[in-house]
Amino acid sequence: MAVSIPHSMRAKLLRNEVASTLSARLIKSVEITGMAKTAGFDGILVDMEHSSFDLETTSQLCIAALYVGISPIVRAPSKDPFFVSRILDGGALGVIVPHIRSVQDAKDVVAAAKFQPLGHRSSINGLPHFQFRSIPAKPTTNGSAKMRGKETGDYHMTKSRI
Repeated sequence: MAVSIPHSMRAKLLRNEVASTLSARLIKSVEITGMAKTAGFDGILVDMEHSSFDLETTSQLCIAALYVGISPIVRAPSKDPFFVSRILDGGALGVIVPHIRSVQDAKDVVAAAKFQPLGHRSSINGLPHFQFRSIPAKPTTNGSAKMRGKETGDYHMTKSRI
């Protein structure tokens, strides 16, 4: 079963069209996402680096953006891998990471964004991207499970034992 996540910005960029975002730094009300959609924006850029937004506010804005049909992109407050995985788990479809100074910094950020075994991000089900539904994973030969997202690429999940 292929799972598709609507991503209006990505779709436009794949057609070589310009995609526009509304930057959110001061207004944390979820209504801003509906206003951005009505105004014709393709996405919302939630700026954690230059605002006082925390992960909870950021996640609420990302989930609201997903529900109105625009792409939530988040600028992380730092290159700390902790933020990258939490931002993605909270509903973002993309992350802009500041202060990358080396190849290793970039590799660490990518590893934090990708599920195991391709990265270090731990598996979770019921993400806001999938409207909190459980998505079945397909077993692979290395003991992990693999989910295939039609538009967003592969998702790898590790089996958990209780």
